[in-house]
Amino acid sequence: MHELSIAMSMLELAEGEARRAGAHRITRIHCRIGCLRQADTTMLSEAFDLAKSGTLAARAKLEVTTVGMRLECSACGTHTELDAWQFECPSCGATEIHLEGGDEIELTSIELEIDDGD
Repeated sequence: MHELSIAMSMLELAEGEARRAGAHRITRIHCRIGCLRQADTTMLSEAFDLAKSGTLAARAKLEVTTVGMRLECSACGTHTELDAWQFECPSCGATEIHLEGGDEIELTSIELEIDDGD
């Protein structure tokens, strides 16, 4: 289950940033995952819930945005985003394409609680 390794990596990155910011808690983690990663969002949420125990994100919510493939057609120059695997241009049908995205895993933001000193 590669969702667990994704969840653990996100938590590690988020905790590092939270500690650098002096936070005592992570309340929310936002991420983007490309469809080519074939990560099941339900399984990722479950893996996150298992992995977050004992971390600064123990009570955090995970928000996942799945993004499609982005491609550029070498034949007609079309730039497009597709929801699923498709290795041909939807405009002209050519298969000479260049992938521009859809394989990313990005931790896009974290929400933190930081003591204000009071």
